[in-house]
Order: sequence, then C-alpha cells, then structure tokens
Amino acid sequence: MRHRTSYPLSRILSIWRELLSFASRAALPAVAMLMAMIAGCGPTSDRLPISGRITLDGEPLDSGSIRFTSLEGQELLASGALIQNGQYQIPQEKGLRPGTYRVEMSSPDTKAPPVIVRAAPGDMGIPAAPERIPPAYNADSQQTVEVTTDGDNRFDFDIVNRSSK
Repeated sequence: MRHRTSYPLSRILSIWRELLSFASRAALPAVAMLMAMIAGCGPTSDRLPISGRITLDGEPLDSGSIRFTSLEGQELLASGALIQNGQYQIPQEKGLRPGTYRVEMSSPDTKAPPVIVRAAPGDMGIPAAPERIPPAYNADSQQTVEVTTDGDNRFDFDIVNRSSK
C-alpha cells in the first residue's frame, strides 16, 4: 500500500508562488521583445514618397497623369499618380527607391475635337483626345529626376505648350 504525503495548504501556496515568480521572470525578456516589435520595429521600406506641382502655360494643370520609370541599367521600377489641380502625390508604399527616373506626363484635352491616332502608317486609326503635354514631357521625354534618401523628393514641372500660344 502506498502512503500519501499530505502537505499543508500554506506549503502548496508557497510552491505555486515560487513557480509563478520564476515563470514571470523567465517570460519578462520575451514579453519585452514582443512589445518592442509591436511598438515600432515593424517592416521598413526603402521606397520614398514623391510629390510635386505641375503647371501648363503658367496655370496649374487641372488633370492628367505622371509616370516615373527607372532608367536602363537599374532595377526595373515604375510608379505614377494622377495630377489634380496642379498637384500629384505618390505615397511611400507606392513610392520609388533611390535612383534616377525618366518622367512622362499626359493630359488629354477632352474639350478639343478628337484626332485620329494610327499605330502604323496605313492603319485605320482610332479617335482620341489630343495631348496637351508637348512630346518633350510626354512620348519623347528626356526629363529625369534623382530620388534620394536625404532629399524631400518634390519635383515641380513648369511646362510650356508652344502650340497653344
């Protein structure tokens, strides 16, 4: 027959206190690390927000789009934004990494009569709104910007459309 040892309630409570004390001391570093990760050590991004102002013939461009594309020899990366009331903004999560980018803008003139756009000579073509942005800032753009980690990455463009003057 086995003999059961009985312990007084005070001894049992004392053992539980010691176990809980040990567990809380052992868990403290893990809890501290977890809190630090949650509080401010979240994922970081090497992308940067981009913003700027665009005028056409001295007035804020009412609507359009702007696109930034990495240059040849760099990692392929592109981003863009809508232009509204002369302003554009690309948030950090959709921003650009440091580097040099080609800039291309577009702003179709929806109030003008459509023009026929042909993909190749002899094609039927499709009607499209004429482009208000001159080719030097559009299809033939040589405009570039340098995105840096230590700059504000605000790029303003004052465009003159000679054909509208």
